[in-house]
Amino acid sequence: GELIRRGVRVALVGAPNVGKSSMLNALAGREAAIVSPHAGTTRDVLEVALELGGYKVIVSDTAGIRETADDVEKLGIERALKRAE
Repeated sequence: GELIRRGVRVALVGAPNVGKSSMLNALAGREAAIVSPHAGTTRDVLEVALELGGYKVIVSDTAGIRETADDVEKLGIERALKRAE
C-alpha cells in the first residue's frame, strides 16, 4: 500500500560514463539529464518521477563513483553512495 502510493525509488549508481544519465533519459522519454563524454558531468542527484507498468517509480541519476580531487564532485559522489544504501 504505502510503497505503491509513494512510489518505488530506484537509484542509478555506478562508475562514470557507463550510461546512467542516458538510461534516465530513455526511461523519461526526454532529455532530463545532461549527457557528455566527460567524466564528472553529473554532480548532484537528479530525480524524475515516472509511471512504469502502472506503478509510480522515482528514478535518481547520480554522480559516477570514482576518486577525484574536485570537492564539488566529491559531494556528489557522497550523495550517490547514500542513495545506494
